[in-house]
Amino acid sequence: MPSDIPWENVGPEHRVARARAGMVVDLRRCVGCHACSVACKTEHDVPLGDFRMRVRYHERPDAATIAFVPMLCMHCEDAPCLEACPTEAIARLEDGRVVIDKERCTGNKACQSACPYGAIYIDAETNVAEKCDFCTHRTEVGLDPSCVTACPTSALLFGDLDDEDDPAAKAAAAHGARPFKEEAGTRPTVLYVSHERFMEEKANVGVQLSKDDADIVYEQR
Repeated sequence: MPSDIPWENVGPEHRVARARAGMVVDLRRCVGCHACSVACKTEHDVPLGDFRMRVRYHERPDAATIAFVPMLCMHCEDAPCLEACPTEAIARLEDGRVVIDKERCTGNKACQSACPYGAIYIDAETNVAEKCDFCTHRTEVGLDPSCVTACPTSALLFGDLDDEDDPAAKAAAAHGARPFKEEAGTRPTVLYVSHERFMEEKANVGVQLSKDDADIVYEQR
């Protein structure tokens, strides 16, 4: 009997191909609801206290308001994690996304240290590095990543950044979307609309729930 799960019924000849997979995050639309991070944790069974996608809350330096900044793996075209891995457990797919081979990973944390965005965690139970992969199992059959589907304000757009007719590419061009930490030279394929410099300085820190209790911690790497 055929499975009800879409990606289990699609043959290789029907997989969706993209030249350069990427995401546009419109910070003007983000309301800090955490729907994206909750959907991601559910989709990938992410352990308590760890995140593939997380939403940082930052106090603005020039106003008594909060900025909400979704953070995930940036799928860099020049990925430091890929170069740092001593076991070649990190690879790049044809569409540019960066993925981790769990069979090769030894949990040595070299990739975690190399990532300038704090996007990689080590699963305490499996001792394997984990991070966002743009929900490869979903996107290769034409579905959006779970975070994009869950976002109630359409702050996240996934698509082919090299296809000028793709909605994500159009949004990036129309609104001047830029990556975090351009000076690092990693060339991320996650681009942000309404990105401000102070957000870069706090890219790896912010407010999240502690995995040990219900208190709020202001720094989690």
